[in-house]
Amino acid sequence: MKVLQVTTDMNIGGISNYIFELSRALKGKKIDTVVASSGGDLENSLDKAGIPHERLDIKTKFEFSPKVFLSAFAIKKIVQKEGIDIIHAHSRVSQVAGLIASRMTGTPMITTCHGYFKKRLRSVIDTWGDKVIAISAAVYRHLKEDLGVTDNRIELVYSGIDVYKFSKEFSDADIAKIKMYLGLSGKAVIGTIGRLSPVKGQKFFMQAMVEILKRRPDAGGLVVGSGPEGPSIKSLAMALGIDDRISFVDSVLDTREALAAMDVFVFPSVKEGLGIALLEALAAARPCIASRTGGIEDIIKDGENGVLVEVGDAGAIAAAALKLLSDENLRLDLGRSGRRLVQSSFTLERMADDIARVYKSVMRATYNL
Repeated sequence: MKVLQVTTDMNIGGISNYIFELSRALKGKKIDTVVASSGGDLENSLDKAGIPHERLDIKTKFEFSPKVFLSAFAIKKIVQKEGIDIIHAHSRVSQVAGLIASRMTGTPMITTCHGYFKKRLRSVIDTWGDKVIAISAAVYRHLKEDLGVTDNRIELVYSGIDVYKFSKEFSDADIAKIKMYLGLSGKAVIGTIGRLSPVKGQKFFMQAMVEILKRRPDAGGLVVGSGPEGPSIKSLAMALGIDDRISFVDSVLDTREALAAMDVFVFPSVKEGLGIALLEALAAARPCIASRTGGIEDIIKDGENGVLVEVGDAGAIAAAALKLLSDENLRLDLGRSGRRLVQSSFTLERMADDIARVYKSVMRATYNL
Protein backbone atom coordinates (compact mmCIF):
# COMPACT_ATOMS: atom_id res chain seq x y z
CA MET A 1 0.00 0.00 0.00
CA LYS A 2 1.18 3.51 -0.81
CA VAL A 3 -0.31 6.65 0.71
CA LEU A 4 0.10 10.31 -0.25
CA GLN A 5 -0.03 12.66 2.74
CA VAL A 6 -1.04 16.15 1.57
CA THR A 7 -0.88 19.36 3.60
CA THR A 8 -0.23 23.05 3.13
CA ASP A 9 3.31 23.15 4.54
CA MET A 10 5.74 21.10 6.61
CA ASN A 11 6.84 23.75 9.08
CA ILE A 12 7.10 22.65 12.71
CA GLY A 13 3.61 22.51 14.19
CA GLY A 14 0.80 20.16 15.12
CA ILE A 15 -0.29 18.96 11.68
CA SER A 16 3.22 18.70 10.24
CA ASN A 17 4.54 16.83 13.28
CA TYR A 18 1.52 14.50 13.08
CA ILE A 19 2.27 13.73 9.41
CA PHE A 20 5.96 13.21 10.04
CA GLU A 21 5.48 10.85 12.99
CA LEU A 22 2.61 8.98 11.29
CA SER A 23 4.67 8.49 8.12
CA ARG A 24 7.59 7.12 10.15
CA ALA A 25 5.33 4.73 12.02
CA LEU A 26 3.55 3.55 8.86
CA LYS A 27 6.89 2.86 7.23
CA GLY A 28 7.58 0.37 10.02
CA LYS A 29 4.30 -1.35 9.10
CA LYS A 30 5.29 -1.72 5.43
CA ILE A 31 3.00 1.10 4.31
CA ASP A 32 4.93 3.48 2.05
CA THR A 33 4.18 7.17 2.28
CA VAL A 34 4.94 10.20 0.15
CA VAL A 35 4.40 13.70 1.57
CA ALA A 36 3.28 16.59 -0.64
CA SER A 37 3.34 20.19 0.58
CA SER A 38 4.82 23.63 -0.06
CA GLY A 39 7.81 22.55 2.02
CA GLY A 40 9.19 23.76 5.32
CA ASP A 41 11.32 23.04 8.38
CA LEU A 42 10.67 19.29 8.38
CA GLU A 43 11.85 18.54 4.84
CA ASN A 44 15.30 17.53 6.12
CA SER A 45 13.73 15.30 8.76
CA LEU A 46 11.61 13.60 6.10
CA ASP A 47 14.70 13.07 3.97
CA LYS A 48 16.66 11.55 6.87
CA ALA A 49 13.74 9.22 7.61
CA GLY A 50 13.64 8.09 3.97
CA ILE A 51 10.21 9.60 3.35
CA PRO A 52 9.90 11.23 -0.11
CA HIS A 53 8.60 14.80 -0.30
CA GLU A 54 6.98 16.35 -3.37
CA ARG A 55 6.82 20.15 -3.57
CA LEU A 56 3.44 21.80 -4.24
CA ASP A 57 2.69 25.49 -4.71
CA ILE A 58 -0.21 25.27 -2.24
CA LYS A 59 0.70 27.88 0.42
CA THR A 60 -2.62 29.76 0.66
CA LYS A 61 -5.49 30.12 3.11
CA PHE A 62 -8.14 30.54 0.38
CA GLU A 63 -9.87 27.34 -0.74
CA PHE A 64 -10.70 28.80 -4.19
CA SER A 65 -7.19 30.12 -4.87
CA PRO A 66 -5.76 29.22 -8.31
CA LYS A 67 -2.94 27.55 -6.33
CA VAL A 68 -5.42 24.97 -5.05
CA PHE A 69 -6.59 23.98 -8.52
CA LEU A 70 -3.06 23.91 -9.92
CA SER A 71 -2.02 21.78 -6.94
CA ALA A 72 -4.85 19.36 -7.69
CA PHE A 73 -3.28 18.65 -11.10
CA ALA A 74 0.14 18.31 -9.47
CA ILE A 75 -1.32 15.81 -6.98
CA LYS A 76 -2.88 13.90 -9.87
CA LYS A 77 0.58 13.55 -11.47
CA ILE A 78 2.10 12.38 -8.18
CA VAL A 79 -0.67 9.79 -7.74
CA GLN A 80 -0.05 8.42 -11.21
CA LYS A 81 3.75 8.55 -11.03
CA GLU A 82 4.04 6.98 -7.56
CA GLY A 83 1.18 4.49 -7.87
CA ILE A 84 -0.65 5.99 -4.89
CA ASP A 85 -3.48 3.91 -3.43
CA ILE A 86 -4.92 6.50 -1.00
CA ILE A 87 -4.78 10.28 -0.71
CA HIS A 88 -4.73 11.47 2.92
CA ALA A 89 -5.36 15.24 3.23
CA HIS A 90 -4.87 17.25 6.41
CA SER A 91 -5.58 20.97 5.95
CA ARG A 92 -8.50 22.94 4.50
CA VAL A 93 -6.91 23.78 1.16
CA SER A 94 -5.20 20.39 0.78
CA GLN A 95 -8.58 18.72 1.26
CA VAL A 96 -10.03 20.69 -1.65
CA ALA A 97 -7.03 19.97 -3.88
CA GLY A 98 -7.01 16.34 -2.76
CA LEU A 99 -10.71 15.94 -3.53
CA ILE A 100 -10.28 17.25 -7.08
CA ALA A 101 -7.31 14.93 -7.64
CA SER A 102 -9.28 12.03 -6.16
CA ARG A 103 -12.14 12.64 -8.58
CA MET A 104 -9.73 12.89 -11.54
CA THR A 105 -7.86 9.68 -10.71
CA GLY A 106 -10.48 7.55 -8.97
CA THR A 107 -8.14 7.24 -6.00
CA PRO A 108 -9.95 7.23 -2.64
CA MET A 109 -9.29 10.10 -0.24
CA ILE A 110 -9.48 10.25 3.52
CA THR A 111 -8.95 13.32 5.66
CA THR A 112 -7.97 14.09 9.22
CA CYS A 113 -9.85 16.82 11.06
CA HIS A 114 -7.24 18.29 13.40
CA GLY A 115 -9.44 20.92 15.04
CA TYR A 116 -12.42 23.15 14.48
CA PHE A 117 -13.73 24.53 11.20
CA LYS A 118 -16.16 27.31 10.34
CA LYS A 119 -18.86 26.10 7.98
CA ARG A 120 -18.02 28.40 5.04
CA LEU A 121 -17.09 26.07 2.17
CA ARG A 122 -18.19 23.06 4.21
CA SER A 123 -21.85 24.02 3.77
CA VAL A 124 -21.44 24.08 -0.04
CA ILE A 125 -18.89 21.38 -0.90
CA ASP A 126 -18.21 18.21 1.07
CA THR A 127 -14.43 17.83 1.12
CA TRP A 128 -14.12 15.20 3.87
CA GLY A 129 -13.45 12.30 1.53
CA ASP A 130 -14.46 8.65 1.89
CA LYS A 131 -13.61 8.72 5.61
CA VAL A 132 -12.66 11.49 7.99
CA ILE A 133 -10.52 10.85 11.06
CA ALA A 134 -11.43 12.81 14.19
CA ILE A 135 -8.45 13.22 16.52
CA SER A 136 -10.61 13.39 19.66
CA ALA A 137 -14.17 12.81 20.83
CA ALA A 138 -14.69 16.59 20.90
CA VAL A 139 -13.69 16.83 17.22
CA TYR A 140 -15.98 13.86 16.44
CA ARG A 141 -18.91 15.77 17.94
CA HIS A 142 -17.93 18.91 16.01
CA LEU A 143 -17.91 17.01 12.70
CA LYS A 144 -21.27 15.42 13.40
CA GLU A 145 -23.18 18.19 15.14
CA ASP A 146 -21.72 21.35 13.58
CA LEU A 147 -20.66 20.20 10.13
CA GLY A 148 -23.25 17.49 9.43
CA VAL A 149 -20.87 14.60 8.69
CA THR A 150 -22.63 11.27 9.16
CA ASP A 151 -21.50 8.74 11.77
CA ASN A 152 -20.59 6.10 9.22
CA ARG A 153 -17.96 8.38 7.66
CA ILE A 154 -16.22 9.44 10.86
CA GLU A 155 -13.46 7.38 12.48
CA LEU A 156 -12.31 8.34 15.96
CA VAL A 157 -8.53 7.88 16.12
CA TYR A 158 -6.84 9.74 18.94
CA SER A 159 -3.54 11.38 18.07
CA GLY A 160 -0.53 9.59 19.50
CA ILE A 161 3.11 10.30 20.19
CA ASP A 162 6.32 8.33 20.53
CA VAL A 163 6.05 7.92 24.30
CA TYR A 164 9.36 6.09 24.64
CA LYS A 165 11.12 9.13 23.21
CA PHE A 166 9.92 11.07 26.26
CA SER A 167 10.64 8.39 28.86
CA LYS A 168 14.24 9.51 29.38
CA GLU A 169 14.84 10.90 32.85
CA PHE A 170 17.14 13.91 32.94
CA SER A 171 19.56 14.20 35.84
CA ASP A 172 19.52 17.26 38.10
CA ALA A 173 22.84 18.28 36.54
CA ASP A 174 21.40 17.98 33.02
CA ILE A 175 18.36 20.06 33.96
CA ALA A 176 20.59 22.70 35.56
CA LYS A 177 22.61 22.94 32.32
CA ILE A 178 19.46 23.26 30.20
CA LYS A 179 18.08 26.00 32.45
CA MET A 180 21.38 27.85 32.32
CA TYR A 181 21.39 27.66 28.50
CA LEU A 182 17.85 29.06 28.45
CA GLY A 183 18.76 31.94 30.76
CA LEU A 184 16.72 30.47 33.61
CA SER A 185 19.49 29.22 35.86
CA GLY A 186 18.27 28.40 39.35
CA LYS A 187 14.66 29.29 38.50
CA ALA A 188 11.45 27.38 39.13
CA VAL A 189 10.28 27.29 35.51
CA ILE A 190 6.68 27.56 34.32
CA GLY A 191 6.53 26.92 30.59
CA THR A 192 4.32 26.52 27.56
CA ILE A 193 4.85 25.11 24.06
CA GLY A 194 2.79 25.84 20.97
CA ARG A 195 2.40 27.90 17.84
CA LEU A 196 2.21 31.58 18.75
CA SER A 197 -1.33 32.38 17.63
CA PRO A 198 -4.42 33.78 19.39
CA VAL A 199 -6.13 30.38 19.60
CA LYS A 200 -3.25 29.01 21.70
CA GLY A 201 -3.91 31.56 24.47
CA GLN A 202 -0.32 32.55 25.30
CA LYS A 203 -1.53 36.00 26.41
CA PHE A 204 -3.28 34.33 29.34
CA PHE A 205 -0.02 32.61 30.22
CA MET A 206 1.68 36.02 30.30
CA GLN A 207 -1.04 37.49 32.50
CA ALA A 208 -0.75 34.53 34.87
CA MET A 209 3.03 34.95 35.04
CA VAL A 210 2.58 38.46 36.49
CA GLU A 211 0.78 37.01 39.51
CA ILE A 212 3.15 34.04 39.80
CA LEU A 213 6.24 36.25 39.80
CA LYS A 214 4.79 38.48 42.51
CA ARG A 215 4.55 35.48 44.83
CA ARG A 216 7.55 33.52 43.55
CA PRO A 217 10.47 35.85 42.76
CA ASP A 218 12.56 32.69 42.21
CA ALA A 219 10.40 31.70 39.22
CA GLY A 220 10.81 32.26 35.48
CA GLY A 221 8.76 31.66 32.35
CA LEU A 222 9.60 29.74 29.18
CA VAL A 223 7.70 30.12 25.92
CA VAL A 224 8.58 27.71 23.09
CA GLY A 225 7.05 28.40 19.72
CA SER A 226 6.94 30.56 16.60
CA GLY A 227 4.09 32.19 14.76
CA PRO A 228 2.25 35.37 13.84
CA GLU A 229 1.46 36.28 17.44
CA GLY A 230 5.16 36.30 18.43
CA PRO A 231 5.73 40.08 18.32
CA SER A 232 2.45 40.72 20.14
CA ILE A 233 3.26 38.25 22.93
CA LYS A 234 6.73 39.70 23.41
CA SER A 235 5.30 43.23 23.47
CA LEU A 236 2.77 42.11 26.08
CA ALA A 237 5.56 40.74 28.26
CA MET A 238 7.29 44.12 28.05
CA ALA A 239 4.08 46.01 28.83
CA LEU A 240 3.50 43.80 31.87
CA GLY A 241 7.07 44.41 33.02
CA ILE A 242 8.07 40.75 33.01
CA ASP A 243 10.09 40.49 29.79
CA ASP A 244 13.32 40.05 31.75
CA ARG A 245 11.81 37.02 33.49
CA ILE A 246 10.58 35.21 30.36
CA SER A 247 12.72 33.24 27.89
CA PHE A 248 11.45 32.85 24.33
CA VAL A 249 12.63 29.94 22.16
CA ASP A 250 11.65 29.27 18.53
CA SER A 251 9.71 26.13 17.63
CA VAL A 252 11.68 22.89 17.85
CA LEU A 253 10.79 19.41 16.61
CA ASP A 254 12.33 17.74 19.66
CA THR A 255 10.82 19.29 22.81
CA ARG A 256 12.42 16.95 25.36
CA GLU A 257 15.01 19.38 26.70
CA ALA A 258 12.55 22.27 26.90
CA LEU A 259 10.12 20.06 28.83
CA ALA A 260 12.89 18.85 31.14
CA ALA A 261 13.49 22.48 32.13
CA MET A 262 9.84 23.02 33.08
CA ASP A 263 8.72 22.44 36.65
CA VAL A 264 5.13 23.16 35.55
CA PHE A 265 3.65 23.01 32.04
CA VAL A 266 0.77 25.30 31.01
CA PHE A 267 -1.45 24.72 27.97
CA PRO A 268 -3.79 27.76 27.88
CA SER A 269 -5.56 27.13 24.55
CA VAL A 270 -8.80 28.88 23.65
CA LYS A 271 -9.76 26.01 21.31
CA GLU A 272 -7.94 22.71 20.87
CA GLY A 273 -8.65 19.56 18.89
CA LEU A 274 -6.41 17.51 21.19
CA GLY A 275 -2.93 18.98 21.73
CA ILE A 276 0.29 17.18 20.75
CA ALA A 277 2.37 19.47 22.98
CA LEU A 278 0.17 18.54 25.92
CA LEU A 279 0.62 14.82 25.22
CA GLU A 280 4.38 15.31 25.06
CA ALA A 281 4.39 17.18 28.38
CA LEU A 282 2.37 14.41 30.02
CA ALA A 283 4.67 11.74 28.54
CA ALA A 284 7.63 13.66 29.99
CA ALA A 285 5.90 13.46 33.40
CA ARG A 286 5.45 17.22 33.69
CA PRO A 287 2.58 18.40 35.94
CA CYS A 288 0.16 20.09 33.53
CA ILE A 289 -2.34 22.93 33.75
CA ALA A 290 -4.66 23.14 30.75
CA SER A 291 -7.81 24.88 29.53
CA ARG A 292 -11.15 23.16 29.90
CA THR A 293 -11.92 23.05 26.19
CA GLY A 294 -12.24 20.67 23.23
CA GLY A 295 -10.13 17.53 23.14
CA ILE A 296 -8.13 18.61 26.21
CA GLU A 297 -10.97 17.26 28.33
CA ASP A 298 -10.48 13.86 26.66
CA ILE A 299 -6.98 13.84 28.16
CA ILE A 300 -6.88 15.73 31.44
CA LYS A 301 -9.03 14.63 34.35
CA ASP A 302 -8.89 17.45 36.87
CA GLY A 303 -6.92 16.51 39.96
CA GLU A 304 -6.06 13.03 38.64
CA ASN A 305 -3.46 13.63 35.93
CA GLY A 306 -3.43 17.42 35.67
CA VAL A 307 -5.33 20.59 36.48
CA LEU A 308 -8.12 22.06 34.36
CA VAL A 309 -8.97 25.77 34.35
CA GLU A 310 -11.58 27.77 32.49
CA VAL A 311 -10.51 29.29 29.17
CA GLY A 312 -8.87 32.67 29.65
CA ASP A 313 -8.76 32.51 33.45
CA ALA A 314 -5.25 33.81 34.11
CA GLY A 315 -5.95 33.96 37.85
CA ALA A 316 -6.79 30.26 37.94
CA ILE A 317 -3.63 29.42 35.97
CA ALA A 318 -1.55 31.42 38.44
CA ALA A 319 -3.21 29.83 41.47
CA ALA A 320 -2.74 26.31 40.10
CA ALA A 321 0.90 26.97 39.20
CA LEU A 322 1.67 28.41 42.64
CA LYS A 323 0.05 25.40 44.31
CA LEU A 324 2.09 22.99 42.19
CA LEU A 325 5.32 24.86 42.78
CA SER A 326 4.76 24.64 46.54
CA ASP A 327 3.93 20.92 46.58
CA GLU A 328 6.59 18.62 45.15
CA ASN A 329 4.63 15.45 45.94
CA LEU A 330 1.62 16.74 44.02
CA ARG A 331 3.82 17.62 41.05
CA LEU A 332 5.31 14.12 41.06
CA ASP A 333 1.93 12.40 41.45
CA LEU A 334 0.31 14.31 38.60
CA GLY A 335 3.36 13.82 36.41
CA ARG A 336 3.41 10.05 36.93
CA SER A 337 -0.34 9.76 36.33
CA GLY A 338 -0.07 11.78 33.13
CA ARG A 339 2.75 9.61 31.83
CA ARG A 340 0.80 6.41 32.58
CA LEU A 341 -2.22 7.76 30.69
CA VAL A 342 -0.22 8.58 27.55
CA GLN A 343 1.61 5.25 27.67
CA SER A 344 -1.70 3.38 27.84
CA SER A 345 -3.91 5.38 25.46
CA PHE A 346 -2.03 7.88 23.29
CA THR A 347 0.86 6.01 21.69
CA LEU A 348 2.07 6.55 18.14
CA GLU A 349 1.96 2.78 17.59
CA ARG A 350 -1.73 2.61 18.45
CA MET A 351 -2.54 5.63 16.26
CA ALA A 352 -0.66 4.15 13.27
CA ASP A 353 -2.40 0.78 13.70
CA ASP A 354 -5.83 2.44 13.78
CA ILE A 355 -5.12 4.63 10.76
CA ALA A 356 -3.75 1.64 8.83
CA ARG A 357 -7.04 -0.11 9.62
CA VAL A 358 -8.96 2.87 8.14
CA TYR A 359 -6.79 2.77 5.01
CA LYS A 360 -7.46 -0.94 4.54
CA SER A 361 -11.22 -0.58 5.01
CA VAL A 362 -11.36 2.21 2.41
CA MET A 363 -9.26 0.20 -0.02
CA ARG A 364 -11.51 -2.83 0.40
CA ALA A 365 -14.59 -0.72 -0.30
CA THR A 366 -13.01 1.07 -3.29
CA TYR A 367 -11.14 -1.74 -4.99
CA ASN A 368 -13.44 -4.64 -3.95
CA LEU A 369 -10.55 -6.40 -2.22
